[in-house]
Amino acid sequence: MTLNPWRLRLLADLATYGTVRAVAQRGNHSPSAVSQQLATLERETRTALLERTGRRVRLTAAGVLLAGRAREILAAMDAAEVALRGLTLEPAGVVRLGAFQSALPGLASQAVTSLAARHPDVTVVLLEMEPHVSMPALRRDEVDVIITTTDFAGAELDPSIDLVALAEDEVVLVLPVGHPLAALEAVDLEACADQRWTFDVAGSYMSELATRLCREAGFEPSVICRFNNYMLALQTRGARPLDHDAAGVGRGLAL
Repeated sequence: MTLNPWRLRLLADLATYGTVRAVAQRGNHSPSAVSQQLATLERETRTALLERTGRRVRLTAAGVLLAGRAREILAAMDAAEVALRGLTLEPAGVVRLGAFQSALPGLASQAVTSLAARHPDVTVVLLEMEPHVSMPALRRDEVDVIITTTDFAGAELDPSIDLVALAEDEVVLVLPVGHPLAALEAVDLEACADQRWTFDVAGSYMSELATRLCREAGFEPSVICRFNNYMLALQTRGARPLDHDAAGVGRGLAL
């Protein structure tokens, strides 16, 4: 059995991104081409790697196993390439960077552009990942570097992970223009107990953080809108940020 690295990468990408279409878009291929290569990989391994339900696919137990081994194989190949290129002292290889939504334009994209100018042989794969997703992905070796937050609502950080402080990002309360509390320089979160809120989608890092802060302030927030795009939340009802002196809600909106 001879395994083709390209087809292994497609399988690993499918495990990461979830759909054939997403894998195709990432690699600039057609979905049919990706499907054909995955079918060829099944024939080469003489193993059912995918379960097909209508137009959707998911990995079998064997597919999950091979995708994990594929990441190890591809990482070893990348390391070998880096080692060889390292003889010329020029960095090279693929780096997978996960970053939460608001860090993408301000930090991640600028860092990728700067790195590309200095080290053109380094390819950075940029992935949108919220903190509650990126840290587990880092532990599973699905990404190499993440831009995240150290506030995990009480969760302990893995001591084996190297942390580099980039900046301090204030948590703020967001209010609509014209809201009675918007005229204040600072707002106690308790004053918003009777307000209606817009949060991130349930289960996300910011949703959990905002809920925890409200509960610590003594009330259960009444959440009437949930979006996975914080810019959409900010545009809803014309909100604007306001400094907060105690606890606040990032990407939150009092309606």
